[in-house]
Amino acid sequence: GILYGLAKRGWTDVALLERTQLTAGSTWHAAGLIPSYARNINVGRMINKTIEIYEGLEAETGQPVGWHKCGQLRIANSRDRLDEYKSYMSVAEVQGMRAQLLTPDEARKLWPLLDNK
Repeated sequence: GILYGLAKRGWTDVALLERTQLTAGSTWHAAGLIPSYARNINVGRMINKTIEIYEGLEAETGQPVGWHKCGQLRIANSRDRLDEYKSYMSVAEVQGMRAQLLTPDEARKLWPLLDNK
């Protein structure tokens, strides 16, 4: 992110350093995985900007990046978890992200392997 931003601003004398080789750290474990919400509004803005960059990267560079935007299905298996997800929903909506609460039957339509017992 920082290297990309500097390059976009015309910097040419920048380098990406990794510990031993590219993607040697934990970065490769979550390659392309971008959460669609954050409980912190500033982190949420950063996520939105990141998504905006990825959505335009192929057009900008002419290189296919394989970007595929998808959602999440989170399963609340307790009242506390349900309350937590409701809190996430209110923050997501403020950040412009779509969030909805589904019944078990609605969730099963999205993910037929769901066992709601």
